[in-house]
Amino acid sequence: MNLFGGRRTIPVDQADRIKAWTRVVFHLNDETTVMVTELECREPGCPPIETVIAVLTGPGNTQQYKIHKTATEVGLSDIEKMAVNEEAHHDQH
Repeated sequence: MNLFGGRRTIPVDQADRIKAWTRVVFHLNDETTVMVTELECREPGCPPIETVIAVLTGPGNTQQYKIHKTATEVGLSDIEKMAVNEEAHHDQH
């Protein structure tokens, strides 16, 4: 029984790769926690599974990113695109 509802299991080696890529691309130190989860997306137009990457840089300071692919489909280029989009978002403020 899945108590979390939409959460799915990600192969450990792939989760570790996604975390490592996120650390490199975002220049994160070892004190920063990176979490990777897969969630079922029930919103209209959303793919059935999305990968969510949470970066916890301190108490109450969490950045969350969504990639509309399963974790096994996520590659380094997806993380790089995510970072470029984040920089563009910050430049607009």
